Amino acid sequence: MPDPSPEISIVVPVYNEEATLEVLYAEIVAAMEGYGHRFEIVAVDDGSRDGSFEVLKRLQGRDPRLRVIRLARNFGQNPAMYAGFAHVQGRTVVTIDADLQNPPAEIPKLLEKLAEGHDIVQGWREGRQDSFFRRTVSRLINGLVSFLLQVKVHDLGCGMKAYRREVIERLSMASHRSRYLPAEAAWLGADLAEVKVAHRPRSGGDSKYGILSLVSVNFDMLASISSLPVRVIGMIGLLFSLAGFAMGARVAYVRLAYGDFQQLTSVIAIFFVLAGVQMGCTGIMCGYISRIYTEVQARPYYIVGEVLGDGDKRA
Repeated sequence: MPDPSPEISIVVPVYNEEATLEVLYAEIVAAMEGYGHRFEIVAVDDGSRDGSFEVLKRLQGRDPRLRVIRLARNFGQNPAMYAGFAHVQGRTVVTIDADLQNPPAEIPKLLEKLAEGHDIVQGWREGRQDSFFRRTVSRLINGLVSFLLQVKVHDLGCGMKAYRREVIERLSMASHRSRYLPAEAAWLGADLAEVKVAHRPRSGGDSKYGILSLVSVNFDMLASISSLPVRVIGMIGLLFSLAGFAMGARVAYVRLAYGDFQQLTSVIAIFFVLAGVQMGCTGIMCGYISRIYTEVQARPYYIVGEVLGDGDKRA
């Protein structure tokens, strides 16, 4: 009797993507049926507040190859991804964002590259259709993370990736909350390759990452892989201490040599600069402390509220 289980699992984290889901589903099915291997789609509704779950529920009723994992609330993209990993059945796992910016037709490219013997294949967005600001920040972060991880990757932010099942199982063994997939893969010593994939303008919905969200996500990512921000604080403190000493020496010299007692304004200006730097550094240190606080609480990384397409289990 032939094995009916899927060979490939497509994990799609979904958060308020009602406008794109019908087209996304159709494009994934077309791409995978053309590829000619058994597949499943595991869509994870990360506490959407629009009609995303209703659309997924309707699609799942028509196609048993689609399974829907509904989280109890919005936990974030990474927890949603790991919730999908916990439910996959395929020997190969592909991740793709639900915003349609990465065309599902590109999935076979990643699978063919993975078949060459790599553990992970990372998409590399070609002709990226994002704002200049977002592209610039992405280049800076990619360069910094590649340096810290000692892994040469051009586009760590691309949501289109392919993994061997063994890598997914090892990643899922992690118990900490601040999980950054490229860093986790580098720690595992996984063999990572890149493939250029097309990138389209967003066709519906809104980006979930504004400027403040990007700053928060990137800090969390850097803090999860390196103590560099804390070391930078020490360097900044040393430099400003030297600058303060030099300014104090200058003020003392001017007073003694010329009897000028109007240098207090310079001292006040330097004081406010140092106070601002100190508060910024304290904020970074508090960021690390809050991560420790979150870890010691040992709460679940995510909570599954409902599963459709797997015996309609509830967790």
